[in-house]
Formats: sequence, C-alpha cells, structure tokens
Amino acid sequence: MRIAFVNDTFLEGRGVDTVIYEVARRLGKKHEVFVIASESDFPEDNFRIIKINGRKLLTGSNIKDSFSYIPNILRFRREVLRLQKHYRFDIMSVQHSSLNPAFRGLPAIVTWNGNPLSGNKIRTFFNKFVLRGLKRNKVSVTISEFLKRNLAESIPAEKIKVIYLGASEEFKPTHKDEEYMFFVGRLEEHKGIHELVKLSKELDFPVYIAGSGPLENQLKDYSEKIGADKVEFLGRISREDLVKHYQECSFFVSGSKWEGFGLIFVEAAMCAKPSVGYSKGSIPEVISNGESGFVVNDYVEFKQKTEMLIKNKKLRISMGNKALSFSKNFNWDKTVEEYENLFWMVQNG
Repeated sequence: MRIAFVNDTFLEGRGVDTVIYEVARRLGKKHEVFVIASESDFPEDNFRIIKINGRKLLTGSNIKDSFSYIPNILRFRREVLRLQKHYRFDIMSVQHSSLNPAFRGLPAIVTWNGNPLSGNKIRTFFNKFVLRGLKRNKVSVTISEFLKRNLAESIPAEKIKVIYLGASEEFKPTHKDEEYMFFVGRLEEHKGIHELVKLSKELDFPVYIAGSGPLENQLKDYSEKIGADKVEFLGRISREDLVKHYQECSFFVSGSKWEGFGLIFVEAAMCAKPSVGYSKGSIPEVISNGESGFVVNDYVEFKQKTEMLIKNKKLRISMGNKALSFSKNFNWDKTVEEYENLFWMVQNG
C-alpha cells in the first residue's frame, strides 16, 4: 500500500506527532509510507516527509485565531488534492480530526483524539462542526474506549474503531528509586498540576515536574507562596532525560482531569513504576486500579494513596512489577497491526 499520514504538524514532543512517527516507521518496513505536514523536525525513518503550505489549526482561544481555521482548511484541501493527484495514495491516515473537511471524497481515515475540557465557546462550536463531518466517514478511529463512548454520542458506534497506543522500547526498568514523584505534561489548567505542588508540600516529599505551558509562571508563584520547596520545575526536557526520570522516580503522579489515552501512565508502567491518577477520561483504562497503581476519585483519596506509596517502598516495588506486566497490553507492534488491518479493510471496501 501507499500510505500517507497527515497532520498539521510533525514535531518532536507533541503527542499525536509521536504516534505518527512510531506507526509510520514501522509500517514503512512493508509499505510505501509518507508523512504530510506543514512543519516537521522528525528524522525520516522508513518514510518520506512531504512539507506542504499549511498552518497549525485552531491555534488559540480568541476569535481571530479560531476563525483562521476556515482559510487553513481550504489551504490544506488544495494541497492534499494536489498531492493525491500526483502520488495516488491508497489510504490517507488523518491524525487531526479538525482536518477532516479537507479530505472529503478522498480515501481517508480520521483519528479522533478528543479535546481537553474547555469552556471556550468558539472551540465548542468548531468541535460540533467537525463531529458532524465525521458522520459521513465510513469509519473513524479513537485511541480509547472513553473516546469511543464520547464520539458515539455523535456518530454510530459501529463506525468507530478503537486502536490503543503503545510506548517505545526505550522505556524500560532499571529498578532505581531516587525518592521523588514525577510528572510530565503540558502545564495547563486541566492537568491539575497545582494539586501536585500542594501534595508535595503537605506530604513533605519531592515532586519533579517536566514540561512547559501557559501556567508555568503561575505554578511557580503558587509553589513559592505555599512554601513547597521540594517542587522542582524541569521545563522541557530531552527524550533521554524523560526516560531517566521515569526510571529513577519512586512513582508517577498526575492530577489530570482529562486524558484521551494517557500515554504517560503507560510509559511509567514500562519503567516498572506505579501511577496515581484520577478516575477521569481514559485514565482507568491505562492504570489497573490496585494493581499497577491507584485510580482515585478526589484529592483526599489522591493524598491517601500517594502517602501509602511514599511510606511503603515494598508496595511501590510490587506495584511497579505489576505495572510492567500490565504495560504489555500497550505496544506499537499491536497498534501498527490494527492500523494495517483497518487500512486493508477500507481499501478493499
């Protein structure tokens, strides 16, 4: 097959773009694979990158940025029609559902990665517009059962295929424990990072927070205000350092109130580290409660379970081993096999 993966960006450090990279480089061993994006910094690896004249979609929360969506979509439409005429792709895997209108009439499968909690009325309007467009598609992909339920409110469930993500082989255990909690993610409201700062202060236990985002300065100010002197903001870190922190932390924590999949919990599990997270979104699918970690309902329970892990090193070792076993349910080879089977099915009608 000649397969094209399409997104508005293809940049290291972005979750969806990492998925494209991992799937494309594996499929590229058997098929002719291309990645189409407006900007890219990934290396080519069994696939070819094609840069197009496009821009990132829905870049902001204000009216001006959001309404740039329409000219951006028209620009993408012109570009993909030009490329399809030249390359004759058998399947185009679109990893940003907001791009769906640009692929009408083309052999495209769209993945719905969902949208974080937002009170933004403009984003809500465009989300409804995108969901109406997905109704016309033969099949759509989601990355969790949670997102399938979410999407099934708008399109028939039988037209939705769940394909879980995986984590790279570099995430592996070293069985080190340097006595700190670890979190990685974008520093924004729905991630609940202020709770991790509070937790560190109240339990007198270090937390390392990796990532950047709009709340970075606010979180640092909050940390200073409450005297949480065992909180360390690492900023954006390299892939090598990310793996190192997963391997050396005591356990992983996240105050997130929304995850479309929750790859961070799988990466921690692959390093034999238990996690604590809320019973929100897809999180209960990637933490086996009471086995690979704890799924909690409120901050009081979050603090209680975290304190258990802090005080009981044997518990976090045993849960970490169970987490490592549980992580086998999520691997890129399985993800690729399911995408490949879906591509064949759609191509052959």
